[in-house]
Amino acid sequence: MFACPNCSLALDVTEIGALCPNRHSFDRGRGGYLNLLVGGRLPSDAVPGDTGESLAARRRFLTAGNFLPIANALSAATAGAPGPVLDVGCGEGWYLTQVEGDRYGLDVSKTAVQMAAKAHHDMMFVVGNAYRLPVLAGSVGVVMSVFAPHPFDEFARVLRPDGWWVTVTPGPLHLQEMKPDLSDRERVGERMKRRSEPPVEARSSTHVRYALQLTKQSAADLYAMTPLRFQKDAGPQGLGEVTVDVWVSSSRA
Repeated sequence: MFACPNCSLALDVTEIGALCPNRHSFDRGRGGYLNLLVGGRLPSDAVPGDTGESLAARRRFLTAGNFLPIANALSAATAGAPGPVLDVGCGEGWYLTQVEGDRYGLDVSKTAVQMAAKAHHDMMFVVGNAYRLPVLAGSVGVVMSVFAPHPFDEFARVLRPDGWWVTVTPGPLHLQEMKPDLSDRERVGERMKRRSEPPVEARSSTHVRYALQLTKQSAADLYAMTPLRFQKDAGPQGLGEVTVDVWVSSSRA
């Protein structure tokens, strides 16, 4: 399923690494993951993906079952995959544990992939670029993306003719209680309108919305694991409840 990120030829993956016909080789890291992110694909000063702290918060929050309704909808949308399931932007791997099939995870964060590979030995994880997937054309049964990049042209390239993609994207009210009171009403209105519908590329979708009760720890973890931590005046202080509002969408009719 995996392709060489240098020449796009098929990789022969073994217990110790991977090799393509052009002799480009990649060693397995501790835990068995592969690093298929070619040097220079990201800016030298970029932080590739989530930090260790945000990933630890994400693992605590998700394993506590706070987003289980999302995971249940994701499991239903991926059921019956006609080939391997690839989670693009897999993070520390929790969502992949909630679906069935021959499962693979990809993330730009080496820390995330190391964390996932260490915890989930029955799956294969790689470090890679979502916009240039190191994956053979027509080799994947289902591509899923949960709060992560979803380049649909790349998804179409790697999917089998009978395969489909599944995305989880925010709805208009998602985590609204944690967001700062923005004065730019026009910008807020545009975001609400954009999120009021599933992606236009979707052929089917499920709207998941519920009130989530938070402890002091889960509120702090939720804040730490989302981009809200970069927004001025956003925060978890004093929150006992938050709205979860997402679209689980698919290209499958």
